[in-house]
Amino acid sequence: MFSKAFVPYKGYWSSPFSRWQGMIQNEDSVYLGASAAKQFFALRGYTVDLFDSIVFGTTIPQKSWFYASPHFASLMGNPMISGPLMAQACATSTVSLNYAANCVETGGNQTVLVATTDRMSNGPNILWPNPNGPGGQPTFESWVMDGFAMDPMAETSPTGTAENVAKKHGFTREQSDAMAIARYNKYTDALKNDREFQKRYMLPLEIQVSRKKTVMFEEDEGITPCTEEGMARLKTKPGCVLTFGAQTHPADGNAGMIVTTKEKADELSADKAVTIQLIAYGAARADKAHMPEAATFAAQNSLKNAGLAVSDMAAVKTHNPFTINDLTMQKILGVDEKIFNNYGSSMIFGHPQGPTTMRLFIELIEELVILGGGYGLLSGCAAGDSGASLIVKVN
Repeated sequence: MFSKAFVPYKGYWSSPFSRWQGMIQNEDSVYLGASAAKQFFALRGYTVDLFDSIVFGTTIPQKSWFYASPHFASLMGNPMISGPLMAQACATSTVSLNYAANCVETGGNQTVLVATTDRMSNGPNILWPNPNGPGGQPTFESWVMDGFAMDPMAETSPTGTAENVAKKHGFTREQSDAMAIARYNKYTDALKNDREFQKRYMLPLEIQVSRKKTVMFEEDEGITPCTEEGMARLKTKPGCVLTFGAQTHPADGNAGMIVTTKEKADELSADKAVTIQLIAYGAARADKAHMPEAATFAAQNSLKNAGLAVSDMAAVKTHNPFTINDLTMQKILGVDEKIFNNYGSSMIFGHPQGPTTMRLFIELIEELVILGGGYGLLSGCAAGDSGASLIVKVN
């Protein structure tokens, strides 16, 4: 458990997420993330020298990625700090926040910026040396597309792991479709009253589209409506339950959060009546080729570490690349749908990998504030049948 790691109220941001090959498909994610961080500092009235460390979460290489955290820190305006590069696919933000919380907990740092950013669009294509190839011909890897196609340990695609879990638990096409529709409808709640909920945390980005023209990127791009009629028209492979509408899409975006001491969080908070405390972390790994189960197992571990139960939670958010993730968590943990993924989830707004669970965690905090406080659970799966989870308390 944590006892000393806190987050200032409004000490976080997320950009809108853009479906891949959309508005920010050509933006270097490191530069765009640093620009967003600077914009966030100005909005909140923070000075960049308040940080004594950075945790940089990103999973898809950009040019000069070798320099990672110190490069990002310099771009955002503080060339005197550095910190680790974290990369655990879609669990990157969760493990990054855990690392930052431990730094504060042990006294190694006082105020850490956890900055996460990724661009799945136009991912790198790599030529690996292969001296044994015909004529020394190199081996080719498409960083993003090959990752989608095959998990080398599971020996199937991520979608294949979801189908395995569906078969194990007996989930049907009808259950999957109903879950997809429910998740879309909850996302639309965040759009009500001119996106009132999203505007509590979402940071618009100014994008240069030509030498003389910029546009504002203010809301999620590329969201596909999900209806009973639309889902019914989609096909599955023989013996499968998942359709295209029952899974997430790759995206681009960035997000960040300050992790600090109680005293510093109070100082930086937009409302000193709100206290946000990180409580516990849990990780897990599912059986081979059963990735969606890992989110549930990680949640079990974080609850155990916190000495809490699902019944103690006021809200639950998941990185759910497939409907199967949430069906599994409901079956095993009995999560009440009334508290489950309100205002949206990554199945609907997409996953840029690094920033994915950061946005979910921010939404979880804001939901708890609206509710007047309580415990919240974040959990999600990641590549390699792994999962990571965090519990937060808002007073």
